[in-house]
Amino acid sequence: MAIINTRTVQRIEVFAADSVNQHPRMTVVYTHVFDDTEDADLPVETQKVKHLHKYIMERGSETEVLTDVSGEDPLVQTIAAAVWT
Repeated sequence: MAIINTRTVQRIEVFAADSVNQHPRMTVVYTHVFDDTEDADLPVETQKVKHLHKYIMERGSETEVLTDVSGEDPLVQTIAAAVWT
């Protein structure tokens, strides 16, 4: 059987804009659980931390583009839409 990865949001922290960051930013902590019922060494759990800013620099230019959060958890998308309006 194949290894299954289950990703869940553990927590989301929102930081207010300040003198360095002109827009609120977010830190998202995801928990990943890798499991396979046929593997005695699984499940294995790990965490991934993502730092999200409203804008990112476009590669190869000086242009800022809106951060694409469409691949993030729906809760992250909802909070990003609320704090980045």
